[in-house]
Amino acid sequence: MTNSTANHSSLPTRKEIIDACAPLRRTNVLKYEIDGARPLFIKFGSELMGGAETQKYLYEQSVRNPSAPRLPVVYDSFETGRFGREYIVMEYIEAPTVEYWLDKKPDMAELLYDKVTEAVRWILDCPLPAEPRFGPVGRGPAQHRVFPDQIAPLEFDSVEAVQRYLNTALTRFTPKLAARPTLVDFSNEEVCFYHSDIRPSNFHYDPETQKVTIVDLQHVGMGPKSFASYPLHASHHNDREFLQAIATRIDYQRTDSINGMGRASGYLVMCSNPTLGLDQSGYPRPKTPSHSKTIAATT
Repeated sequence: MTNSTANHSSLPTRKEIIDACAPLRRTNVLKYEIDGARPLFIKFGSELMGGAETQKYLYEQSVRNPSAPRLPVVYDSFETGRFGREYIVMEYIEAPTVEYWLDKKPDMAELLYDKVTEAVRWILDCPLPAEPRFGPVGRGPAQHRVFPDQIAPLEFDSVEAVQRYLNTALTRFTPKLAARPTLVDFSNEEVCFYHSDIRPSNFHYDPETQKVTIVDLQHVGMGPKSFASYPLHASHHNDREFLQAIATRIDYQRTDSINGMGRASGYLVMCSNPTLGLDQSGYPRPKTPSHSKTIAATT
């Protein structure tokens, strides 16, 4: 097992966490009740460690700024070979979600839109770590709506690598008789944080403190400005009205590469091999000699 831990008065052992999650089949989250102590929220599955490190980093940034939104503290994060699962143990947020308030108190909509806008803007403007990378803080592939199944098929090692990847999709799959596609170009874009899953269920609101808490940070990461702009301007979204309200308030720049990203994303969804035969640097992988050629060469 690997991981990190933080203080909690009644933190269960990792074995207890694994055992509590083992019977669950139709969900990947668990409210862990503890007698006489605050409950915990456990998330388990795959590709969670990057999100855990991102959440820890943003939490540390938030506690230094009284006007920042709240983020749940991560008490523990680890991975184990059993079922190939990863686990994040964090603070359980008691306040209802913004989704709940919009349903029960629709007259609060404008207030909630303003509060969520402030929270999203805080993430987009948050200072970067000393050595920023493409994707989540620490390690792991980027999780973003531009990729198939919202997760990068490779752990790209640079912004240039993901640019080469998206442009390969554009040039390889654009119909031959169609106009030459406009390629994406991130070379002059600043790197910043992005949030690719802006939906009302990912924000909680406490009317007593008037604070928003941001949860489920798997789709938060670092990348060129187009990766922050794309989720705010792309049209295909299940919570379109909510996202439009936030996007209008943020008024984030629509970058030149958004259209190319959208076209590349559409091609990638239909691709049987989403890596496109590329490596983490966005270059073609060397072709492995066939078995027959290898035998011929040795005879």
